[in-house]
Amino acid sequence: MPVFLENMSDDEADPELLALLRQSLGIGLKPKGSPPETRVLEGAEFVYDNSIDVALDPRSTKAAAETIWSEMREQGYSTKTWASHELHPKTKDESTVDFIFTMDLLNFSFWSEKGSDDRFAVQYKGKNWTGYWSLVAALQRAIDEGTLFYDWRQN
Repeated sequence: MPVFLENMSDDEADPELLALLRQSLGIGLKPKGSPPETRVLEGAEFVYDNSIDVALDPRSTKAAAETIWSEMREQGYSTKTWASHELHPKTKDESTVDFIFTMDLLNFSFWSEKGSDDRFAVQYKGKNWTGYWSLVAALQRAIDEGTLFYDWRQN
């Protein structure tokens, strides 16, 4: 059972969601009936250790992290405010972890220049969503239509 802290700071992870994420990734104790180990992390480690044509620039990575952190603080964004956006899931259960995991897997191709007329957009609940929000809106619309795209345990 996760421990809940009364006075968490905004930059601390939600313990309940963190426990669900750890459980779904097979980190820590495995619950009864959990899916078999996929060895995804071992595969990712092999790719990281043996890639020739892929490299990360530590200075650029640090600069990107600093920019994101600065913007998060400037906008008052935190783990506590994440669910307050109308498109993000409100529950703190396994389906939310699955949603976040799926969203993060797909969230690489929705960058475009702000103000650009050719930005990818999705219509959802009477609004036009662009960028990252177009992905989230499309995922939410799929859920609304009964498509359980992340329910890998049923396959």
